[in-house]
Amino acid sequence: MTNVTESITHWELLEIEKPARYLGGEVNQAEIKSSPDLRVCLVFPDLYDLGMSNLALKIFYETLNDHPKIMAERAFSPWPDFEQLLRHKNLPLYSLETGTPLHDFDALLITLPYEMTFTNVINLLDLGKIDLQWRNRDKGPMIIAGGPSASNPLPVAMFMDAILIGDGEEAIVEICETLITAKQARADRSATRRELAKIQGMWVPEFAAPVKRRVFKGFAASRPPIKPVLPNVQTVHNRATLEIFRGCMQGCRFCNAGFYYRPKRERPVENLVENARLLLQNSGEESLGLLSLSTSDYCNLGELITALDRQKLYPEQNVSIPSMRMNESTISLLDSTPHIRKGGLTFAPEAGTQRLRNVIKKNISEDDIISVMKATSGSDYRTVKLYFMMGLPFETDADIEGIVDLVRRLEAIGRTCRPRKQISISLSGFVPKPFTPFQWAAQADVSELRRKRLIVTRGLERSGSKVSWREEFLCLLESVLSRGDERVGELILKAWQLGCRFDGWHEHFSRSCWEQAFAETGINADDYLRERRIEETLPWDFVDFQVPRAYLEKEYADAAKSAREEINESAD
Repeated sequence: MTNVTESITHWELLEIEKPARYLGGEVNQAEIKSSPDLRVCLVFPDLYDLGMSNLALKIFYETLNDHPKIMAERAFSPWPDFEQLLRHKNLPLYSLETGTPLHDFDALLITLPYEMTFTNVINLLDLGKIDLQWRNRDKGPMIIAGGPSASNPLPVAMFMDAILIGDGEEAIVEICETLITAKQARADRSATRRELAKIQGMWVPEFAAPVKRRVFKGFAASRPPIKPVLPNVQTVHNRATLEIFRGCMQGCRFCNAGFYYRPKRERPVENLVENARLLLQNSGEESLGLLSLSTSDYCNLGELITALDRQKLYPEQNVSIPSMRMNESTISLLDSTPHIRKGGLTFAPEAGTQRLRNVIKKNISEDDIISVMKATSGSDYRTVKLYFMMGLPFETDADIEGIVDLVRRLEAIGRTCRPRKQISISLSGFVPKPFTPFQWAAQADVSELRRKRLIVTRGLERSGSKVSWREEFLCLLESVLSRGDERVGELILKAWQLGCRFDGWHEHFSRSCWEQAFAETGINADDYLRERRIEETLPWDFVDFQVPRAYLEKEYADAAKSAREEINESAD
């Protein structure tokens, strides 16, 4: 078995930023199986520092390595300095566990967490010395992807043998067992893909049949990963992660994740407490992060926090709650125990006026927002971060100006608090995502988003709040990559050929290369940014998302009706 790392000298590694990203050998790494029936590599198309915090990777790694016939290893996108070293020495990208070249595995299982990783996916295949397009592969690993950004699989279809849509816990085992059977039968690639297509949730580009989103109904009773690999370098989230529930029933009309992870499924308190104890024992972490789309929506959160507090393993142990709703019960909860991590508070009002929050079905009121800010007085929290979107359907300039007005009001409250509160706001352009009620809406263009952003930044020039924003062209690009058809695959390929990598990283993103890719492929972004007619066939309609189209249509119509009524009331 080839070990690529033996071809890289210590002196060469010393020239690389954070060489520990590429060495493996971490605590809790899976035991190497001598002769497994199937060898797969779990691939995360971004930096090790991010990927090692990814929960899906932890779930699949533990699940597959618990299987007696499967060995699962890991690989991540190398930073440009290490990529340059690999290319200079003509070495393939390899797994961390055994240094095995990617092209020697039976399968690569690639997580697609966000659209800005798509060029990294192509780069990983190329570095692994694997042909980029499924049609051209007659050997090497099966390339299988999944994750939230695979909801609409068409933009990456040309690169994948198969794509999983939905939850992966059960499906990942079925996929691997299907591959074992095909391998033992010496089935060709087309026959193997045909067998994969029989698994619920699996979409295979070769056959392009309708597919139904996979839902893991056994989530509540399932065991979360409790023995995570401990990274060699500090990661973006430096804590042990425990998923307490999956799904969301708030029904925000803009939120793909809210529909992707439906229905809501909660793990029982007693199970979470026991698994938290094992997780902290196995990881040695002092902070336990309670993960969900909105942790304060867990029905028995107070009981859970109290139980976790009672069974502390270390005096410094604390609980981190990264996602919350703006209501006073949230603040009461956070102040109920001294052992909750008190870094800062992060909330997402999304819109600057109550009118628009009603339209997008963001179920928080103006009073909620003001009350939460007032309730922070006397607490240890010093920073409050707020997320807002611009370019939402049925938005007016009054709604954008409302962001300025709301932030100023919150600043005034923050100045009276003890300790005084620092407010920061983050602005991003709205992206109409598939399988949401706003999937038919138009994407605001770059100039319009910039105009709206300037209303906010100029309005807050003399304020004490810190304002950051997402580059407007990135919002446009995300819309094309999420709402695209098969032609978008050619755009992604061309962008990669022009040098695009790490598009989610400001220092590496190249707008000019993407604009050149649009020009050279003849793809017009406006074709994907336009408003869609309700009766129109959408590119992703072949996916049964298990959310009725009639429901999404009604929600979109109700949003339009709400917008008209609110405007009429304002006029009166």
